[in-house]
Amino acid sequence: MSIPSAVVGAGNNSSAVNPFNVTFSQALSAIPTLESWDDSTFLTVTKEQFVGTAGNGNIPYVSAVATTGGAPASNWKPASPAAGGATINRLKGTTNFVNLSSSIPGSGGTVKWNLDFEVPSDAAVPSTSTFGVLAVRFSYSGAAPTLTFQFNDLSAGGTDGAPVNTNITPGSAGNFIRPADAGATSANVVMTKPSSGVLSAATIWVTNT
Repeated sequence: MSIPSAVVGAGNNSSAVNPFNVTFSQALSAIPTLESWDDSTFLTVTKEQFVGTAGNGNIPYVSAVATTGGAPASNWKPASPAAGGATINRLKGTTNFVNLSSSIPGSGGTVKWNLDFEVPSDAAVPSTSTFGVLAVRFSYSGAAPTLTFQFNDLSAGGTDGAPVNTNITPGSAGNFIRPADAGATSANVVMTKPSSGVLSAATIWVTNT
C-alpha cells in the first residue's frame, strides 16, 4: 500500500482502462452506477462542483467514463452533462450519472472507470466547499455483496497494461481522491487554479487526508 499516490492514467486526455475499479463479492441484479453527491447522506447536490460557475458554463466539474468494456477515446470529457445515465457523463447525483458496465456483474465481477476534475478560473478559493463525494450505487437480490474499491497505484509500479491495484478505504473516515498539478508530490497534492479559462487536473491522487 502506498497511499498517498498518483493514479495511473487518471484524468482527461487519457485512454487508460484501469485507473479505478470496484469488485463485487456477489452477483448484482442491476448495472451499477457511479454518482457524486455533497456528502455521505447522498441527498443533496449544492456544492460548487455540481452547479459550476460562469467560467465553465454552469455545468458540473467532475466527469467520469466507464472503462469496463474497454478504452475510451482520448479527450473523453463530455462538453455537457447527459440526463440520467450514460457511459460518459458529468456527475450530479441521480440527475447525471455513469453506468459502469453494459451488463450486470456476476459474483466476483469488476467494473472500471476514469475521472476528470475540471476547475475554472472563477472557482471559489479556498475550495473546502467545492467538491463532494463519489458513490457506487448497486442492487442485488441474493446475498449482500461486499465491495472492494481500488486504484492503479503509480508509486507501487503500476502501468495501465500491468496495473498494480491498491485498496481505497471508503466512507467518511476513508481515503480522498484529489485533483493535482503535474508536478504534485505526496507532500504537496494541490491543483493550481488557472488564470483564465478552464483547466482539467493534470494528475489525480488518492490520499489519507
